[in-house]
Amino acid sequence: MNIRFANSIEDVDNLAVMAYNFTKESKYVIVDKNRPRETYWPLIQSGVGAMLMLEDNGVLVGGLGCLKYPDLHSGELFAVETFWYVLPEHRGAGLLLLEAYEKWARDNGCVKCAMIHMVDSMPEKLETVYKRKGYSLIEKHYVKELSL
Repeated sequence: MNIRFANSIEDVDNLAVMAYNFTKESKYVIVDKNRPRETYWPLIQSGVGAMLMLEDNGVLVGGLGCLKYPDLHSGELFAVETFWYVLPEHRGAGLLLLEAYEKWARDNGCVKCAMIHMVDSMPEKLETVYKRKGYSLIEKHYVKELSL
């Protein structure tokens, strides 16, 4: 297994397909496969964002997107994961993405990093992983769809 950073628009497109796979596992995830060109690519180029690629013999099997930003209240630099998806048959190796994300956050001066925890995507398993890796639950988000 190999981890590398997306460094081309083609890498971003391939990761967009990987992120799209997540829509099959969570009713809350909506991924437009064309949108990452508009969102992630400029963030990668500016150094604010990154996309990590997990490859098995050159074949993409997983990915993780992330951003860094100064906290609005404290000014501390935070990293936040925006998607993490690994093909089911490679899920154990997905922890390599988490470790690479944490290293990216440290290397970029972040004092904290956050992981998303979707309530309908392996909630018990991911909670165990996050706790074992030193993450603490600090907030829950509630979302309401609005009619326009």
